[in-house]
Amino acid sequence: MRFSPTILFLLLGLVLAAPAVGQDIKTLTEKGIEECNAGKFDQALGTFTQALKQKPDSDLYVLRGKTYTAKNQYAQALQDFDQALKLNPANGQAYFGRAMVYVYQENFDQALENLEKAKNHGVKDEDFFKYVKKLSEGRRKK
Repeated sequence: MRFSPTILFLLLGLVLAAPAVGQDIKTLTEKGIEECNAGKFDQALGTFTQALKQKPDSDLYVLRGKTYTAKNQYAQALQDFDQALKLNPANGQAYFGRAMVYVYQENFDQALENLEKAKNHGVKDEDFFKYVKKLSEGRRKK
């Protein structure tokens, strides 16, 4: 089977363009993290959203969820962590992110549940787990 030079050029263009999309997502992810670290949360949200439009990805949802958490927008954060878990039920960072939101909302039992799941998926922070457990026990005594 022979292809015309035009077809070959188009096929080559598609092959060469494929890695560029991945690079764009990597670049956007790095940019979003930098913006977040600089406290530019609105810009970071826009950057992560732009990357998610290119490729829905569990880790990107976690990053955007953490950014929503930093802005105290807990409902949006939980939605992103839930979406991350739909895409990858073994994403320990998503469980940890949900746990953080639940701590901020003083829902310590839910936080402990999610910390346990995070731990089962490789994300361990024993000191934080003990702290939340203590908060939960203190809440029950009242």
